[in-house]
Amino acid sequence: MASIVAHERELTCEPEIGNLDTDAREQTDDLTIAAAVDIFFADLRLAPRSKKTYGHGIAKFLRHLAQHEGIDPEQAAVTALRPEHVTSFASMLVPPDIRTPEEVSQMRTAQNNISAVRKFCSYLSSYELNAELAGDRIKTRIAAMMPRFTAPPPDVKLSDLDRIVAFVDQLPREEKPGQELRRLKVRAMIRFLFRSGVRVSELCALRRRDVDLVEGAANIYRAKGGKSRTVHFDGETAAALTAYWAKRGDPARGAGALPAFSGRDRIGVPGSAISPRTVEHIVAQLAEGAGVESDVTPHSFRHGLATELVRRRVRESTVQTILGHASPATTRIYVHKSAVEVADEYQDAFGPYRPPRASAAEV
Repeated sequence: MASIVAHERELTCEPEIGNLDTDAREQTDDLTIAAAVDIFFADLRLAPRSKKTYGHGIAKFLRHLAQHEGIDPEQAAVTALRPEHVTSFASMLVPPDIRTPEEVSQMRTAQNNISAVRKFCSYLSSYELNAELAGDRIKTRIAAMMPRFTAPPPDVKLSDLDRIVAFVDQLPREEKPGQELRRLKVRAMIRFLFRSGVRVSELCALRRRDVDLVEGAANIYRAKGGKSRTVHFDGETAAALTAYWAKRGDPARGAGALPAFSGRDRIGVPGSAISPRTVEHIVAQLAEGAGVESDVTPHSFRHGLATELVRRRVRESTVQTILGHASPATTRIYVHKSAVEVADEYQDAFGPYRPPRASAAEV
């Protein structure tokens, strides 16, 4: 069991092993399950965070094999894997019912883990390492046992996001240059998150050359799924970016390679790009300072933009393009368009909803 735990730590990091050649792949009789996992992750082309998520799912699958199937991944050949091992793993992850927030969270985790294992099995089948694990066969079996489930929209309130933006705008100017630079960075970052809808990893990867202040657009390269897209922002965001970069002391020429948002705020020394963890920490601090009780993350601003676009009757296809969703079904779930429209039309019929006053509640 210690070897499996150690293997999980390896899966959540960038693999050091290189790709194996075709002859090595053909030696399936000697290839263990653990070795096949190493090959899979060496060949996998995903963002670091996605690769880490896949690592957790497959490590959980390896533990399942050892604990419930009597298969030691370090010793058993990759040809020992069967579709029933995958369906058995899935049956232990999927909750019997999905009614509570805890069960919804459990179901989402199950979907991520099963997706990782299915991708691994598809890889083994495609490279003829195990013909029994054909993707269609496993997909059909899992689909038959999965409950009908539509993920609820994230619980994000536009009013909370607006409070955070207002809180940032009202922060007083700092006397110390370094602290003033950080204030300007935070303001530009929050506005950019809210008006562009970028993921936190995309924000951190931005370079100045990716941002076009003339057109109010930014190019996002190799986003989720390896896709690139163009996002847009408004004039207030552009003004905030300009103020931040000017205070940072960026040169008039040759600033293209500089990070759009620095990790350390030092005038004249942009340094390296800000990290996702730092962005998450800043957003949490701002939410607390603004008196927002809900759990706001950098991703909340992405959802907030989508919701705002829907409220303004922007076409669903346009929202899908802005968010970079591969499927319109994802956009419908994410934006919860029908819920927004139903609430608006209901209140159009009966008048705006007004919460009861304290005195009225006591009557």
